[in-house]
Amino acid sequence: MLKKTSCKVAVYAFLAGVSLAPLGNAASEEKAPFDRAKAGDGGLGMPTPYDKFLALDQALTKTKVDWSKLSRAMGKPLDTDAFKDAEVSIPLALGVRIADGVMTVKAKDAELLNKCASDIEKLAKKLGVTDGEMSRGRAVRAAANKGDWLKVFMELGFFQQDIMKKLTEEKNASKGTLVVIGGWIQGARYTAAVVEENYSADVSNILREPLLVKSLVEKSATLPASVKSSAQMVKVTESLSKLSKLVDVPTDGSISKEDVQKISAITTEVVSAASRAAN
Repeated sequence: MLKKTSCKVAVYAFLAGVSLAPLGNAASEEKAPFDRAKAGDGGLGMPTPYDKFLALDQALTKTKVDWSKLSRAMGKPLDTDAFKDAEVSIPLALGVRIADGVMTVKAKDAELLNKCASDIEKLAKKLGVTDGEMSRGRAVRAAANKGDWLKVFMELGFFQQDIMKKLTEEKNASKGTLVVIGGWIQGARYTAAVVEENYSADVSNILREPLLVKSLVEKSATLPASVKSSAQMVKVTESLSKLSKLVDVPTDGSISKEDVQKISAITTEVVSAASRAAN
């Protein structure tokens, strides 16, 4: 059975892209129970759904998830040449493909990882990331082609960090926020698909991330007016608001199968739009 603890919320938030820092004296509160009321936003980080994939492996003791099949079904290559909007469409698509890249590592699928890395490089370049800042992409491909998946995991992490470092500079802050949002939504989409297929109340709790999604909603509200008013971003904001309510259940509660299906439908709609937006 999946053990559900309050601290899991903080762990998921850190790995998925938003660190939650308790406010107050760290030394005296080090062993105190996690207090949601005292949680503060530690800032946006790189989106990665890998923690959820590991949690699913641990929870589904009687089921072996076919990660490669899932990756091939849900992570589609993009027509990167068609993407022109550097303010909204490209950052969201980049976030989606970063999450896809993490999935290909979990699936140990070198072919798909090479396609993801290529898309990530092309989209990042459209946002001003230089070849030098993406040099680790070659190391990711080389390790994948050799089947050295531990090195792939490490190099992909550094590769993403190099890109995110550029996109979290003050002049690129809104783009960095959209990359994180796109990555989280695609990660939640993968997770919801597995949870729906193997539903139980305990497993559904893996989708419980109220503080993280709340932070993404708040970050969205701080974006420039020109970004927030775009048709695509209006839809994303509406979707995040809906998702925030669906994943906000008590620590020892669960998300109904019907709501898991809603999460799957909402995230799929956003990702589909992000994957075809080109203007």
